[in-house]
Amino acid sequence: MTDRRSFLGWLASVTAAAGQPAAEVQAGPITVEAHGTALYQQPDGRNNLLRVTVSGLEAPAARARVIDRRGHPVGTAGLMPAGTGSSFAGEVWVPLSGASDFQIEVEVGKKRVARTRVRVIPPRRWTLYLLSSNRTDIGSTDLQERALENHRANLDAAVARLTTHPGYRWTAECAYQVLSYVDNRSGAATDALFQAIRDGKLGFQGLFANLLTGLLDHETYARMVWPAGLLARERGLAFASAQITGVPGQPLTFPTVLAASGVRYLASGVDPERAVPLLDPEAAARYHLAGPWTNYPQLYWWEGPDGSRVLHWRGEGSGAALRYGFDQGPDVMARRLSDWLQSDPVLVSPAYPYDVALLYGAMGTNAPVDERLIDNVEEFNRRYAFPRIVPARAEEFFRDVERRYGTKLPVRRGDSGLYKEDGAASTAAELARFRQLQLAARAAELLALWDERTEPRDAAGAARIHDRAAERRAAWQDLLLFGEHTWGAQTSGSDPDGRQTVAQWAYKRRFLDSAGASIDQQVADGLLRIGTSTEVGTGRVVFNASTWRRSDIVRIPDGGGKRFAYADRDLPAVDLPDGSALVVMRDVPALGYLRLMESDRPAAPLKDEGETLDAEAGGWHATLDPGSGAIRSLKGPDGKERVNPSTWSGLNQIVYVTGGRRSALWTDTAGENLATPPDLSVTQSKLVKARRERLPGIGVRLVAERALAGFPAITSVVTLYDDLPWIDVENRITKTATLEKEALYVAFPFALIKPTVEIEVPLGRMTVEQDQQPGSCRDWYCHTHWVWQHAGAEGVLWSGPDTPLLTVADVVRGAWRRKTEPDGTLFAYAMNNYWAENFAARQGGELRCRFRVSLLAPSGDAAEPVRRGWAAADPLYVSPRFTSTAPGPLVGKDSALSLTDPGALVLGAKRADDGDGVIVKLLDVAGTARSVGVWPAAYSFAQARRVDLVERNGDPLTVAADRHTTLNLGAWGVAAARLFTPPGP
Repeated sequence: MTDRRSFLGWLASVTAAAGQPAAEVQAGPITVEAHGTALYQQPDGRNNLLRVTVSGLEAPAARARVIDRRGHPVGTAGLMPAGTGSSFAGEVWVPLSGASDFQIEVEVGKKRVARTRVRVIPPRRWTLYLLSSNRTDIGSTDLQERALENHRANLDAAVARLTTHPGYRWTAECAYQVLSYVDNRSGAATDALFQAIRDGKLGFQGLFANLLTGLLDHETYARMVWPAGLLARERGLAFASAQITGVPGQPLTFPTVLAASGVRYLASGVDPERAVPLLDPEAAARYHLAGPWTNYPQLYWWEGPDGSRVLHWRGEGSGAALRYGFDQGPDVMARRLSDWLQSDPVLVSPAYPYDVALLYGAMGTNAPVDERLIDNVEEFNRRYAFPRIVPARAEEFFRDVERRYGTKLPVRRGDSGLYKEDGAASTAAELARFRQLQLAARAAELLALWDERTEPRDAAGAARIHDRAAERRAAWQDLLLFGEHTWGAQTSGSDPDGRQTVAQWAYKRRFLDSAGASIDQQVADGLLRIGTSTEVGTGRVVFNASTWRRSDIVRIPDGGGKRFAYADRDLPAVDLPDGSALVVMRDVPALGYLRLMESDRPAAPLKDEGETLDAEAGGWHATLDPGSGAIRSLKGPDGKERVNPSTWSGLNQIVYVTGGRRSALWTDTAGENLATPPDLSVTQSKLVKARRERLPGIGVRLVAERALAGFPAITSVVTLYDDLPWIDVENRITKTATLEKEALYVAFPFALIKPTVEIEVPLGRMTVEQDQQPGSCRDWYCHTHWVWQHAGAEGVLWSGPDTPLLTVADVVRGAWRRKTEPDGTLFAYAMNNYWAENFAARQGGELRCRFRVSLLAPSGDAAEPVRRGWAAADPLYVSPRFTSTAPGPLVGKDSALSLTDPGALVLGAKRADDGDGVIVKLLDVAGTARSVGVWPAAYSFAQARRVDLVERNGDPLTVAADRHTTLNLGAWGVAAARLFTPPGP
């Protein structure tokens, strides 16, 4: 009923049908209320749609006459039944430029039954920026290429639509949408797309994809915007904003890396699945949960540890246009938007004084665009002056916010929760491989800095250098794609053997396999090029990709029975049964190599010292628990006990947890079971037998065979060294696959009381609790290379190179903690299959879990955990055997570049994408702002200039007489430079 005449006719008919005259109404208490809505009428926005509600009225229908303070009629609202009972509601346009008084008279038929006066305050006149994009899952809803084709088709439609709807803005949510388009469309189509981006008519975002940021190593993390930056430089594009959707949270350094890559604005859509503290209050009530919850939206400056900031809109989910009825028409849009704007706890709070908001996303995951949205937005704007819907790029919303409110916005710091990362432990072996390859890819880039000295200076040599660089870029993109949050099909739990599940995981794993084949070959060939360019003879090259000089243990394939020497000094070596050799390398230069001479020697096997539980070397003393095979006692050179064997029998105790289906662990797609505590069965490994093996000249190790139901074989090796200040632990595990809900942990109960727990994250570190935002994940964490627990004058550094996930104080029990209370115990969270979709439902086969433990008391050297953690995670790289028949141009020991600052970490050093010199990226790990010098070594340069992390040039840097350049490095910040020598005349 859209007009007054039709309403009055209907009113007369229903009263007649009820058998009573229109003037006769049953008396009773009647309540009349009226309030303005968020809707203002075109053309000038002076009239507001007043909503009148009446309760206690016993009649089939009524009307409300609205009279202004001068006694002039303003309009009449037809009152229709609203739900059940005696409630009625209606709406009428009234002039409302300021606070106004109205009299409202309620009539049934011709009789007035109630009258009241109301004062109406004009609601805010909202501007809603519509960020038209759709969530990019590379797979999940369908096979990957089909899903990607939907995104490509949406970009086709966005460009074509500009001729008929020139004001509508579509946004490619992530850079990979555009890169995929370039790879699959004609040159003419891509040119049209790029022109639309250049003209500001189509949004181009900086972030590569929706990534599991907590699983990325430092250099990979620093490259999250690099593909967009590379495309932007090559095609004359620009970006200022980024989106991330479906991934609930990121490390506290996310603003740092975005700002250093040219991103000022961030829009995110939180998916709270298996992230219970991020549920909104309404969802929590629906699931019968109690506790503090998360309100959306959030608008704030997110500040990184270095002080850099991004302006962040954090909303719940995506597809806001569908949520508010944009596919159904202006009437539905008006009702839903007005209700949202006037009832959302955040938007009606005094803490949100702004009159702008962002509608995040147009469509569902991977969905083709619904063209009705565009027509409905235009029709809505023809009817309503406010809320004004502005189809816009993200940066247009943020620039408006920053211009008007930038200095008033709150500032937040800290980690926002790495919830979704635990799904990657559903494929533990591949996750470990992913971790290793990220570091190896960085090493391959460093090795390429010797290319000009190892390749002939001709066209063929230049072509090989160029081709290898292109291959490395492709490998990095594959690694980023493996780190994208979609692990497989949305049917992976319900149909684990179905076509979608099997095919999508094969596609996903291909990124890892492809990157691995390329990176492994690049590292091996790079080492050989260096080795064969040194002195005459047979040998190996050992390469240290770390920023600091290192001494460490290496395993040399086919090294059994071989003597390895540098500068005529033999290196300690022990032959292993598989034909390889363990060798202690000493003082391998930072970012550099040693060339070892290799020759025959008598066999030097390890010595089996029989069954025992004890081992001692280098001041360390370890004792295994006779029941479990865990390390019951560990004492360092100071003689202090480092193990607290209580619930868990010792360090390296393997813990297997089963159960939890349809419970608070959230192992199904619904949330209705979240109030049900999980019924978990916790079992621990048992010792079968243990023996000690002496490694002459190196140390000693304990080899334990262990038993655990569901695991046909478990072998644990604990190695103590004569001269290296740590112990290494390795577990080789064979697992039987099962669809039963399960998780595997490795417990490390250290003897520390209420320690401070610091965790290395990509490009930084965080302290548990201190550096976490409300709602951040406390049930598990991700570490990049190390976790440092310290209390008073005691401290222990722990590293798990193959298992990035960990828990603090307990295993995952569905508690969804709001606070972590460290007790000294860490758990490597090695495996689980808790996700009901996207991630693998089962896993089996072989897995290796390595750990390194060292004593580290608090001191003034904040960089020491970083140095030790890097050594635990990144191996010394060893070349295949080679023989040089002629001397080459390289010396036997060299570095690519030289840095003397012990608190500066080289994130990466690589050939510039455009071929103009080398890009070096630095991170401060000492916590002080200062200038850091970079000197030439094997790679020389004559000029330098600042760049950002996506290699865009900045100001020139001075190169001093001794040929070094200096970068200003902020505390906990990043800096980058281009080092180059201009071509001669």
